[in-house]
Amino acid sequence: MKTANIIKADIKGLLDNSPLAHYVAHRGGAVYVDTRPTDSTKPDCVISLLMGETGQVSVKGLLLVKVFYADKLLGDTWYENMSMGNVLQKLLYGFSESLMGNLKYNFSRYGRQVFSEQPKELEASHQRYAILRMNFNINNHLK
Repeated sequence: MKTANIIKADIKGLLDNSPLAHYVAHRGGAVYVDTRPTDSTKPDCVISLLMGETGQVSVKGLLLVKVFYADKLLGDTWYENMSMGNVLQKLLYGFSESLMGNLKYNFSRYGRQVFSEQPKELEASHQRYAILRMNFNINNHLK
């Protein structure tokens, strides 16, 4: 049976060898599971899961991959770094496409979302993240 930690480790292994991870590492960031260092201002990537309906044969859930990036200061006003957001969204989309061929997991294009947002807790640090949200279904009998 695949537990949440096994799934996250599998996804991290796939992500570690992706163009997205190389892009993040080249800019001083790293790939983390569930959380990142509290005071980080680097373009870190964080993998998390929301597990849903479970059964003896299958598990359904939602994969979340967030890549943090800094806003730009122009004059005395902070703006979204849209060029960085665009690059990260394209890399997240590419990573999601690579997951489609994975035989251990059944990732769904239906309901897949890639976008950027700035939650309240990131406003003071002038950061936001690009996020991939993707549904999956796992057959627990597959190794």
